[in-house]
Order: sequence, then C-alpha cells, then structure tokens
Amino acid sequence: MTSFQLPVPLIEVLDRAHIKNVDIQGNPQVMVTGVATHAQKTERNQLFVARVGTKVDSHVLVSEAVQRGACALLVERDIPPYPGVTIVRVKDTQKALGPVAHAFYRDPAREMKIIATTGTNGKTSVTRLVGAILRTAGMPTGTIGTLGAEWKNRCLQSDTTTPDPVTIARTMRMMRADGIEAVSLEASSHAIDQNRIGGLPINVGILTNVTQDHLDYHGDFPTYIAVKRRLFFEHVAKTPGGIACFNEKDPVGEELCFSYKSPFLRYTEYESAETNVTARNLRLGPDGTSFDLLIEGGTASVASRLVGRFNVSNMLAAAAAAHALGIGVEAIARGLSLASPIPGRFERLDEGQPFSVIVDYAHTPDALEKLLKSVRQLTAGKVITVAGCGGDRDRTKRYAMGAAVAMNSDAVIATSDNPRYEDPDRIASEMLVGITESGVKTSQVQTVLDRAHAIERALHLAQKGDTVVIAGKGHEPYQEICGVRYAFDDCVVTRGILRAMSANWSTNPTAVEFRSTTAI
Repeated sequence: MTSFQLPVPLIEVLDRAHIKNVDIQGNPQVMVTGVATHAQKTERNQLFVARVGTKVDSHVLVSEAVQRGACALLVERDIPPYPGVTIVRVKDTQKALGPVAHAFYRDPAREMKIIATTGTNGKTSVTRLVGAILRTAGMPTGTIGTLGAEWKNRCLQSDTTTPDPVTIARTMRMMRADGIEAVSLEASSHAIDQNRIGGLPINVGILTNVTQDHLDYHGDFPTYIAVKRRLFFEHVAKTPGGIACFNEKDPVGEELCFSYKSPFLRYTEYESAETNVTARNLRLGPDGTSFDLLIEGGTASVASRLVGRFNVSNMLAAAAAAHALGIGVEAIARGLSLASPIPGRFERLDEGQPFSVIVDYAHTPDALEKLLKSVRQLTAGKVITVAGCGGDRDRTKRYAMGAAVAMNSDAVIATSDNPRYEDPDRIASEMLVGITESGVKTSQVQTVLDRAHAIERALHLAQKGDTVVIAGKGHEPYQEICGVRYAFDDCVVTRGILRAMSANWSTNPTAVEFRSTTAI
C-alpha cells in the first residue's frame, strides 16, 4: 500500500496528475496540505481550484481563498498575481480537478478494483449488490453512492449520488488505509458530465438501463444517453483490462453491444445465444426471489430476499460485474443470496397490519411502472399508490409518471415529494394530467399535498390483501421545501401511523371505505 503523508509538493501533484507543460507563476515546489473547491472552506496551505460552474464562476472568489490561506491556485483564465501564491493555469479546471485530487491522495483507486454503475434506475441496488458479492467472496469492499460511503463499520453521508472528486479521492484513501480492496460506486449522469469521476480508473463499468430523467439538466434525451455512454468510452475503455457490462435488453445497452469495441459482457433475464449472464427457472414471491444463475456454462442457485422482477435484472448486473473480476458462479450466487435488502428499495413495513406496505425510491416513469407491476403480481387485492414528483426537476416526466401510476394502481393519492422552490399544487396538477389522460379508469384519485396526511389516507383506505405503495423518496430522511430540508422519513412516518392504527385491527381488520372527493 502506498503511504500518504502531508504536505505534498505542488509539482509532484501536477506530475502525478499528468498536468505538464502548463503556465506556472510562482514556486512549483510549494507544499500543499489539501485541495479545496469552495473558497469559503479553503484552509491554510491548500491548493484552491477555481471552476466555471453552472451557477457560479469561482474565479471571482479567488481572493477569498487566498485570504483564507490558499498557497496555490489552479485556474483556467487570467487572474491578478498574489504575493507568495503560486498560480497554475490549465485549459479546463473542471477536467483537471479529478486527476489533481486523486494525485494529491497518491491515487488510492489504482491500488484497488473500481466498479462503477450508471443508468436511470437500479444504480444503488446494483452498487450494493456488487459490494455484497465481493465481500462474501473474501474481497473487502466499500460502496459509494446515494446512501453515502460505507466500508467495514464506517459510514459517511453524502448530499449527492456521486460526490465531488476531492471527496471521492479522500474517501478512497481512507478506505485503502482500512484494507479495502475494491470500491463499488454509483456514477450519475451529472457526475459523468461534470467530471466528478475524472482521474478514476474504472475496472468494471455497468449499464442498468436508460429511460427519461434529468432532462431539466441535460436538455434532451439524446444528450442524456450520450452522457451515459461516456462512462464506457472515456473511462472503462481507457482503463487497462477494463470490462463493460451491458443490459442487452435495454435499447441503449443493446446498441452498445454493437458499437462498443472494447471487452464487454451481456446480461439479461431473457436469454439469447450471446448472453453471458442470465437467469432460468425464475420464482417470484412476496418474501423473496429465487432462480438458477447461469454464467458462461456455470450454474448455481440463488435464493434472494430481494423482491420484484426488476431486482432480477439488478442481481444479474451485479453478477456480471463480479464475473468480470474473476469471481466464480457459486460465490456469486452465495453473495446474492446473503445480500440484505436495500433501504428504501421495495422496503416492506410490517407493524402487524392486515395489508402490505411498501416504501420505494422509484421517482421516474420507468421505475414506477416496474415497481407497480411487480407489486401487482404479488397482491391479491387492490394496489393503492402514494406518489408525487420532485420540484425544480424535469417537468416533462410528470405526465408520464401520472400515467404510470394510473395504469398500475386501483387508487391513487397524488402528494408532494420534494417540491423545492416550486408550488406543490402545480406539480401535482401536472402529474394529474397524466392520470386523467392515461386512458385508464382509476376508480379513486385524490390530491393530498401534505405527505404525512396522504400516507395516512392511503393506509386507512387499505383492506386485507391490499398493498399500499409509498413511492418517490425511499431512504431520504427529509423533505426539501423552499431551500430547507425538514425531517421527514417515509418509513418512520408510516410506521408511526400504522402503530396508531393497530388497536383497531383486532376488532375491525378492514379499513373504512375510501370516499374520494376528486374521483375520476
């Protein structure tokens, strides 16, 4: 393991990051103690990296970083000189940041195997399933993603799916110091586009699927697809021995199976002649999933606690990645069978109620459709769905989300998700257009903007044999309204309501009839 000691000569950081033949004003041998990207958080003797962001050009904040003690500046435009401060000018600081951050921490990723998962849905599940398989196979593994960074008995929370390059590099150095040999991380489209994974060698890249999402940021669907493809062409293909894993039944994955010229594996539950990883004898149940895992001639049985057909695809993706790393089929099947359910993903809540309750993070049309179809297969009675759409995000998907909920539910309660700075009523109204124009007669629809009241309404509607689905927020412990994150956890709120209702179940196991005031 490469040792890591502070401080580090600036020129050494630049050399390790392969930043050479650039304009350096001042002392290139200056010793730096860290890499900073926020002027207000810069500390003494750190290298401050000024970037042109979507909202702020931090070149205008260089003087504040210097006042706080920055000894060196990485910039992409002319700035005034500062006595005693070294200035390095490059063409693109956003692209340079990743390599610089990893170089400062002595490239911990190059001492481990890095597995990156991208796709619209399933990133968190696949990332954690890969970690479970590798740990079961004897390879100490950490994970980085929506649920934070986790390894051994440590957990660091994160506000983004994929952290910034400095956080990734620092976290990986901590992981390596603790003996971690592999890291499984989520690579969001924002992270790929903003070069947050710059400087990372990706040994295995996984594509789950690509459906509509984040068009508020990317502008259009082709651009969104192009960003996802970059993980493989710009990172996996350029890593010696890098292997890609494509879902060959996803349209983008299918196209990549023809256009990608570097090594790759195909996975799908719908077997073809060229499939490398697939499943047979699939058995879906309310408490788990079992199937025979086939990997290039090898077979082993999987009995997983994960529920739903969509999770079969997630498990096959993780199996393909593990196979790419040389893990045998028996060890892979054992890892999948032992993997714990993922928080906020098809999470069942049981407080003794005579109906099922599921909390899930599904917040795209495709994810909602797959979730509700899986629920329908496991439900004898009605499917009652509580769902909303996030504010200040892709408005074009609200119609499709409403349609997906309507076509796969018997009763719908439209509510608030994370409205952010938008009017919750307008968000719900746009979703309701999709519900009303879906062509499906959903018998009961209500709009209850208070999310806790919406959940309570759904639970009181449910009768024996029904399933209540609370979608959109999953593991999130907050609701974001006008820039403030208020404590709100779907699981905690739902359990509290169920416990308050429990006294009635022994005498009246069915709920009071639901009477909609806005039936469609």
